[in-house]
This record gives sequence, C-alpha cells and structure tokens, in this order.
Amino acid sequence: MNGMTNYITEAKWVDVFLVWYCLVDNAYQQLERHYGEWRRSGPPPVFTDSEVITVALIIDTYFGGKEELGLSFLRQYHPTEFPRLPSNGHFNERRTILGPLIDQVRRWLTKQEGLLPPDDRLRLIDSAPIFVATYGRAGANQTLAGPEYFGVAKSHGAKVFGFRLSLTTTDTQVVDEWMLAPAAPHDSTTMPALLETQANCTILGDGAYHNPTAEPILRKLHNIEILAPPRKDSLHPWPTAFRQTVTRIRRRIETALSVLTTVFQIEHPRARSLKGIVSRLSTRLLAYNLSFVMNKYLALLTG
Repeated sequence: MNGMTNYITEAKWVDVFLVWYCLVDNAYQQLERHYGEWRRSGPPPVFTDSEVITVALIIDTYFGGKEELGLSFLRQYHPTEFPRLPSNGHFNERRTILGPLIDQVRRWLTKQEGLLPPDDRLRLIDSAPIFVATYGRAGANQTLAGPEYFGVAKSHGAKVFGFRLSLTTTDTQVVDEWMLAPAAPHDSTTMPALLETQANCTILGDGAYHNPTAEPILRKLHNIEILAPPRKDSLHPWPTAFRQTVTRIRRRIETALSVLTTVFQIEHPRARSLKGIVSRLSTRLLAYNLSFVMNKYLALLTG
C-alpha cells in the first residue's frame, strides 16, 4: 500500500470529493439499472443517496468517523459542494439505512475497476477486532448482549467486547469478502461461513485457520483449498521453505489490515446500533478499495 493513501493528505479535498461522488453515483445508477430502483415509494430526496455516501466517505476518511465534526466542517467550508446537507440526525438515519447498498457499491466498483481479475483465484484471509464498547462497560451496553461477544485479540494483547471482522483480500491487498462475527468464536470456526460464497480458489491463512474438519468439506463442496500452517510439532509439518513462502505472501493481508486500522480506524466504528456499525464498516472498506484507483482519477482531473 506504499503511496496508495497519500492522496488523503496531498490532494485537494474538493478534487477528492468530486472523484468520489462521480464514482459512487455511477455505481449507484448502474446498480439501479440492474436491480431496480432503491427507493420504491415517495419522491426522491433533495440530498441524493450518492451524496450521502460521498459525505460518509469524507467523514470516515478525514474525520475518524466523527459525524458531528465532519458535517460541521462541510457546512462551514464546503457549502457550495453540499448546499442541501441535511441535519445531523437525518444524515445519520440516511447513511445507516444505506449500509447494505454501500457495500454493493464497493463490490461493483471493485469489479468495474479491474481490482479483482476473474482469473485470480488466490485469496488471503485474516481478521481484526471490532470494539463496540470497553470491556469494563460491556455489561451496560445496549447494542449487544451475550457471552459470545466477549473475546480476546491476541495481536493486541487485549480483551474485546464486540465483533471480529473476518475478510479475504487478493494478494494485491484488495478487499473481496468480509463478514462480522461475535468476538468469542475462534477464526477457524467462522471461516466456513465467510467462504460459503467463494469457489475454485486457494485460501492462505495463518495457523488460526487450520481446521482439519472444515477443510475437506470446503474442498469437496466449493473446490476451495485451505493453506494454513499446522503446528510445528504436527505429525505432518510443512517443509520449511514452503511454510516461509506461504507466510511471506499471507502477511500482505496484515499490511491491508494495518492500513484499515491506522488510516480508516476500522476497529472503532463509532456507532451505537448494529445497522450503524455495518454502515460504517461498509463505508471504510469502500474508501479503502477506492484508494487503489484514486491516484489515477486525480491525475486525470488535475491534468
């Protein structure tokens, strides 16, 4: 990801806003042509869905997900670009409802921009904790309830109350599939659910995804080959050179998760409802994938 997110600090904000809006609106219109109109009743809103998604991208990229701060900034410094910006509460309601559509926009743009070549059958798999509340205040949380949401993030050396974001990427670090699961279950147990829409591919994961029970089922039903290193004291250890090669390639997804964590703050969605969490994660994954094409479009825009 070297240089892929430099546009956030180096490009003119207005140029970034314009590119985002054009890409999102084009995807939105293409999706409506394919699946039908998103809104089935009532007049179209004055502030369009494409504008809502664009503003959500701005908030989650430039303002760490702080909606009130981002909306206040846009009202003060960009009234020309967003003259019909709704109230804070109305905007939050709109973007929350649009969560599933935002992910469809990501999928369409990822495919349209050639970020997922059809002949690329290699995927990397990993997960990241999603903190909904601090561990000490989990008992008072009204969004989630149950022991399955109490987990441990070994990579952070911390306890987690919330979810585990499991995802697959290409070896070029583009996000493909993702799924939210409660924080307690082990990665190896949630892996089959994440991969149920995949087929005819090879999945590289770390030792947490070594699941001798699920692997033959995935191979038989979906032609999916799981390459997750067994324990070093296993009766069938991998050759050292092979283990090192798989590990070196698999670490690329760790780089992707590092960008998602440090640049887009994926681990802290700053939402109270489950729908709100899904909407914000969808927005940040869209912003991340858009980073792969932003430099190209900004270069065209600025000549």
